Amino acid sequence: MYSVATQLISKKIIAHYNNLVLTIFCLSTLFILIFSAKAIQSWPPLIGKVAVLLACILPATMITFVQVPVYFKKKEVPKEILWVFLVFILGLTCSLLSDTQLISFKATGLFVISGPFIFITTMYLFKSTRNQTLFLWMINLGLLCFGTFFLFYDFTNFDGYPNSNPYTNIWDPHSMRNPLPEGASLILLSAGPMIFLARKNSVASRLISVISLILFITIIVLLAKKGPILSLIIIFLFWIIFIDLRFLKLLVGFVLLTGSLLYFSESTLSKLKSTIELNTSVTLRAELIFFGIHIFKQNPVWGIGSKAELTPYLENYEINFKSLMIEDIMVHENYFQQHLRKFKTFENIFLAFLVEMGGLFFITYFGGLLYILVRCLKISYSPSTDIEMLSLVSVIVGFLFISCTFDTLRFPNLNWMFHSLLGLMVNLRQRSVREGSETN
Repeated sequence: MYSVATQLISKKIIAHYNNLVLTIFCLSTLFILIFSAKAIQSWPPLIGKVAVLLACILPATMITFVQVPVYFKKKEVPKEILWVFLVFILGLTCSLLSDTQLISFKATGLFVISGPFIFITTMYLFKSTRNQTLFLWMINLGLLCFGTFFLFYDFTNFDGYPNSNPYTNIWDPHSMRNPLPEGASLILLSAGPMIFLARKNSVASRLISVISLILFITIIVLLAKKGPILSLIIIFLFWIIFIDLRFLKLLVGFVLLTGSLLYFSESTLSKLKSTIELNTSVTLRAELIFFGIHIFKQNPVWGIGSKAELTPYLENYEINFKSLMIEDIMVHENYFQQHLRKFKTFENIFLAFLVEMGGLFFITYFGGLLYILVRCLKISYSPSTDIEMLSLVSVIVGFLFISCTFDTLRFPNLNWMFHSLLGLMVNLRQRSVREGSETN
């Protein structure tokens, strides 16, 4: 009798503790999504750092307090947890070996605590279907509120800039002058209504999801940026392809044919190069790929460190696109040199991690992501029957595509949401496998 009572009390305590962890995680998520950029950029340094650090560390610490004894008892640690700690160790090593140790350590630390550590947190939290539903409701309503706010306060502003409104920076810290992070945020938040529509919910919840998706598509179009629009197209194509895998063969054939034409035809390649030259943004990103590979060859294993000076590497480098070589008489630098000196970025998170963190970190981190994505698609039955999983993977693929246009995971809010969705995806996969085995 005493043991039964003890077990009931223990279950109640654990249930209350789990509810507390979920509440803190949701509050931390809202804080990171709304205030993280503002805290880092404009709050007093100590207050901003402590606020972001607490929001990231507190949920992960509470989960660790419960899960570590379980892992020791079972003597078995999930592969995903080992992957996160390997990423952390390699990131720390790359930072210590770089020339900009302090800057690199700060950037790597922020990435790990607002990304991979959140993945561990959501892996545990989202085992409960109730917790999954609450999280999806939160981002669904977040997309609805953000979309409504954006339309009323940004596009009704006569000068086109939201900074004239003192409240805009609270909701949209990046502003219209940098719409790429804004578009990426919308892409990640769209996972909520997409998954809700795949479920047999009430008419009211379906209506809210439809309105959220309409707002999402409308704002992406109104932003008029190539990256978010192409990402939206990629989401749609990926969804269509995996509904019927025959489309995948056609897409692979098209890619191979296009690649062969470019590789074996110098005239086609030169025409493409001249076309790229007409757009400064595309030209710059194309040049940064060549320049990044040039730097990578000099330190392929451990990289050069985050936010390192890039201009010294121009000494033995020849710029490919002439439009970037126009020199500014005032500073005696061409456009490409000015960009490198001012921003110190590769405008591509894959290239940034490869050059700054090195090949070992790049293979470990993105290899782990690929492993998780493949495992989630290779469930016990055809992907076309699991619309929830397919919708979530499509959103993640779309986000990875837009990551080719700027350093997405350098933004704590994008990093947080991306890894939260990864944790959700792992739990959806496990549920799909269970349901598939029960059906069999």
